[in-house]
Amino acid sequence: MKIISWHPVLTDHQSYTLEALKNKGGCDLNVNVLKAAHAERESQGWVNRHDASFSPTLMPRKGLIKFAIHRLRENRDAVHIFSSPFEEIKLILVLILAVTFGCRVYLISEPYSSISTGYQSNGKRYTNWLKAKLRPFLYRLYGQLLSRRICGVFAISCLAIEQYQRIGVPRKKIFPFGYFVPHQEADNPRNFPATISKQKLLKLVFIGNLISRKGLDILLRGIEDLNNSGFLFSLDVYGHGDFSQYDVNHASVRYCGLIPFGYSQSVISEYDFLVLPSRYDGWGVVVNEALMAGVPVICSNQVGASAVINKWHCGSVFISEDVSDFVAKLKDISIHLEKRNSMRDAALKAGASLSPEIASQYMFDVINQKPTENGMQKQNECPWYGC
Repeated sequence: MKIISWHPVLTDHQSYTLEALKNKGGCDLNVNVLKAAHAERESQGWVNRHDASFSPTLMPRKGLIKFAIHRLRENRDAVHIFSSPFEEIKLILVLILAVTFGCRVYLISEPYSSISTGYQSNGKRYTNWLKAKLRPFLYRLYGQLLSRRICGVFAISCLAIEQYQRIGVPRKKIFPFGYFVPHQEADNPRNFPATISKQKLLKLVFIGNLISRKGLDILLRGIEDLNNSGFLFSLDVYGHGDFSQYDVNHASVRYCGLIPFGYSQSVISEYDFLVLPSRYDGWGVVVNEALMAGVPVICSNQVGASAVINKWHCGSVFISEDVSDFVAKLKDISIHLEKRNSMRDAALKAGASLSPEIASQYMFDVINQKPTENGMQKQNECPWYGC
């Protein structure tokens, strides 16, 4: 099977799955990118690890349409996978060409954000507000153009499934998906005790950019409420940004800087829970990393990977921006020892399901199917969550 993938930029979130797909027998995979690297993410510590695996083709800035037409005509019989297809106008044009030529096209897509906070930073507030208002209308247009012509959507999260159905893509063309990274052996593997002591100070960790979207302010308010109520929690914060912008008046919170790329799972393994209180997160790969390290997760219902937490019962999900709900969930976890131990056991099982190899097999099974007479495909059971 020949597969051509198209990306604004190839990130590790997707490259591990594509690498596993490439390594499957009979898979000829070619990768095209608009940008070789994401400068903003690299400034935050990201490392480009996929060039050696794929040797991606950098699409030309000038003559892009000519390049795309040539590549699509050469590969009419291939499966074309467009990742983050609406992030760049140039990629939208290539996508339209692909469906016009009658190619077999699949999308890999997060949900669009309906909030006005920036995705990578807190800047450009007016621009972000305007984008948030326009996205629902733009996606309806995309649905009118593409819903009947594409073979399917690998939708990242339950919200993405809902949004694509809303714009006219039939449910049988939508396949639940996510982002996937490999398990990393910890430098100092964590030795779990048989049980967690009721009297133990529960150690929480937050990993993410120090921006409004990630909701660290919500987490800090919750920790303060818990401290004032006599509950024992500590919080370590890792991430890119200015921690001094946050008002921290208690000794149980500390800022620990950046984690070297590739060491997140090792660091997380030293904690009792990972907390991701995002106002919006298309997926949240740090959830995968925590579960693979055997650490349960507390996250908001606006985190795409919360669907994994709900299915496997490997943590707790609270209502986004609702500090009282967050505090109530943490109090419940603190009080009930059996619940914590159950969550920890479930985290290991959930983490084992989130491997790139399982994701690539699921993707291969989907795209290897032949559409039925009505253009639909059989719904493969999703290994990670249900919506």
